[in-house]
Amino acid sequence: MSVKITIRSILVASLFLLVFSLRGDELKKLDLTAVEESPVTVDDTEAYDNLRRLVTVMKLLQKLYVDKDKVTMRKLVDGALKGMLHELDPYSSYEPFGKINKRKSKTAGIGIMGIKSKRSGFKVICTLKNSPAAKAGIKLGDLIVKINDKPTVNLTYQQCAALLRGKFGTKVKIKLLRAGNDNPLLFQITRSFFTRKAIVFKDVRMLKNSIGYIRINSFGNKTVLFLDKALRMLKKKKCQGIILDLRNNPGGLVEAAIAMCSRFLNEKELVITIEGRDIKKTQKVFAVKCKNYTKIPLLILINRFSASASEIVAGCLKDHKRAVLLGSKTFGKGSVQRVCKIRNNGTLRFTVAKYYTPAHNIIHGKGIEPDIKVPLSLKKRLLLAQQLERSPGIIYPTKKGMLTDVQLKRAEQVLTGILKLRGKKK
Repeated sequence: MSVKITIRSILVASLFLLVFSLRGDELKKLDLTAVEESPVTVDDTEAYDNLRRLVTVMKLLQKLYVDKDKVTMRKLVDGALKGMLHELDPYSSYEPFGKINKRKSKTAGIGIMGIKSKRSGFKVICTLKNSPAAKAGIKLGDLIVKINDKPTVNLTYQQCAALLRGKFGTKVKIKLLRAGNDNPLLFQITRSFFTRKAIVFKDVRMLKNSIGYIRINSFGNKTVLFLDKALRMLKKKKCQGIILDLRNNPGGLVEAAIAMCSRFLNEKELVITIEGRDIKKTQKVFAVKCKNYTKIPLLILINRFSASASEIVAGCLKDHKRAVLLGSKTFGKGSVQRVCKIRNNGTLRFTVAKYYTPAHNIIHGKGIEPDIKVPLSLKKRLLLAQQLERSPGIIYPTKKGMLTDVQLKRAEQVLTGILKLRGKKK
């Protein structure tokens, strides 16, 4: 009888600490406040039955596991929480108390941008120009399976990114798989400091037939300011049509994507819908008032490594028939994460909603299909990715080793046809 009372007491205490230690410390960002807090009810009987199973395993491990220091109550609970969040999706995670703050000071990296898959490792979608990763020979499409001997399949995106970062001058060990290589490749790369601009103005250019080209690398705080400047530059050059290149763009701030869509829509046109479990709390986001370009023909280049904010822009402008999409289907990352702190015990990040395009097409897990498919072989995709990082907007080879950008070539042809058709209608 006393044993039962003890276990029940542990279960009640555990539930009490978990529920009442949560507080609303969400980041004040649009993508983290889309769904409001709602009360959670728990079936006590089901909770007790399952918690009893958890406590039984924990006690067994504490009694018999070979390394005693690995089975403290805190370590076991931390592990259980990590596993719980990891099982949900690749973007949900738990970080023990103290680790988030420690990582804020680790600002050096190796220049990799990637996407995490739950069932595989950390896939590289870009190595930044002149970065340690680029100099070491890391390529788009490489699948990082271990970082400092830790398998990435068991880690979240945030954990992979944190392992790649560290103090300036320190080294990180990477083990990866590459298409065409039978054996894993090993790298040891020194961390360094570098920056990447959302738009590099030497890469804003005019193509043939009065067509302007703008490549957007990511969505940050200043992306739209750079875009406005690029659009003014092209207007002065009498640009008649625009190609926006979002290939290999992993996304970034949702606010930047909304502002970008607003440049090509009328005020108050729908940009995205954010839906969680409670349909009554659905949030609709509309284009904001700004200097816009609603008449100019627009074509957007996308591929399988266009993700998140890139997909919001592509999906929105496609549904409003403001842009033709060309390339290949996007990645399919369109979910909303919330961050909550457990007092003195860590930080939870979990998915609370998903993004939908104006036509109510879901982005997450589906991606955005192009209007015109121009697929590339794996070899050409890898070569073109590095070429885009160094020489975007170049259709035909200008140096040895470069290849024809067939997707951009086709985009120029399509937009030229649209301009000619528009001219005839006038």
